[in-house]
Amino acid sequence: MEKPPPPEDSGLLSATVVAGLKSLGNIITPALTKLLIANALKLTLHPDATIAPVPELYASNAACAKQSEYAVVTLLSLATKHGWDGFMLRQQLDHLSINSAAIEELTRVYEDNRKDLVLRQLQLGHNFPHITDIQWRIACDVKSSTSDCSTGVASFYINLGHFRPSSGERVTIVEFVCNAEELQSLINRLKEIERHCSQMAVA
Repeated sequence: MEKPPPPEDSGLLSATVVAGLKSLGNIITPALTKLLIANALKLTLHPDATIAPVPELYASNAACAKQSEYAVVTLLSLATKHGWDGFMLRQQLDHLSINSAAIEELTRVYEDNRKDLVLRQLQLGHNFPHITDIQWRIACDVKSSTSDCSTGVASFYINLGHFRPSSGERVTIVEFVCNAEELQSLINRLKEIERHCSQMAVA
């Protein structure tokens, strides 16, 4: 059967997100896939809340699980932002050849919680986030005899946030993962911005 043409918004998902989604139901078992999607929904709807960790998600392959969790959060956020319905979400996932059971669960969770996801997005408003703090860590995925979801390349997990003036509590604004080349490119772009601002200040 010939695959339908790609949806108009098919370029919205990065290679990292696509790889994370493809792990669902394949490298990550169907049972853990359901658990991971449910946890990602909580993280999307309640990013400021203290959500209890689910250690079984990361017991066998933490790097894959983290990437898939990030992918699901990104997918739900983008689907909400662009006003997709369940059919459009399914169309996107079908085109990417995601595991069929994972597609069913992702579509069900999205449709069941779409109203809450829209309300959450509206709460974010249109103001730019104020970032004053950065945290980071390095993870290197080592291939084992039980899993082939490995690159052997170091990844950088970057967390940008700020502290609440009233309580001093740290709030995460955005969290992302990148490799060494991508991180260096980001640093170079930030240096360009700094140089430009300095030039504007003395002009």
